[in-house]
Amino acid sequence: MIRHLAWLAAAGGLVAAPGPARAAEPVALPVTLEGMTYVASRGATSEVEVEAAHARFDPATSRAQLDQVHARVSGHDDDPGFALTCDHGEIRLPSDDLLATGNVSGTMAEGRRFRTDWVRYDSKRGLAYTEAPVEITDDSGTYRGVGFRYLVREKRFRLLGGASVEQRR
Repeated sequence: MIRHLAWLAAAGGLVAAPGPARAAEPVALPVTLEGMTYVASRGATSEVEVEAAHARFDPATSRAQLDQVHARVSGHDDDPGFALTCDHGEIRLPSDDLLATGNVSGTMAEGRRFRTDWVRYDSKRGLAYTEAPVEITDDSGTYRGVGFRYLVREKRFRLLGGASVEQRR
């Protein structure tokens, strides 16, 4: 998998030069950025794309804390897959796993729209999920449940327990 990490390259370029007698040494400090784009791809296909207004990357934990996040996960053959926006997020490197929190809303490839408190994306399994109360809307109505599982590449969706349905008339 190729990761486009222009924002991390800048972090790797930081050096500490305390005085002329010592050679410059890399510094592994957290790096704060205004405007960040992260892309992980396989071949010509972008699998995970994340944009954030603010980011703080900590090389020691290989995690980036994000604010004002827009993310997209491609399904099969670079189809729209799964997209979301949220107030805050965390991306873990090198796994590309994403946790979205705070006013999470988004869309699935089939045109379903959702709102919830948090969503986690497990890149290895291609699974987006939440166990928080969720509201899902599509052309046929509104569904509410206590979470969902969505296999992005397979476009398989399952609403979890306590589901209720309001059909459109």
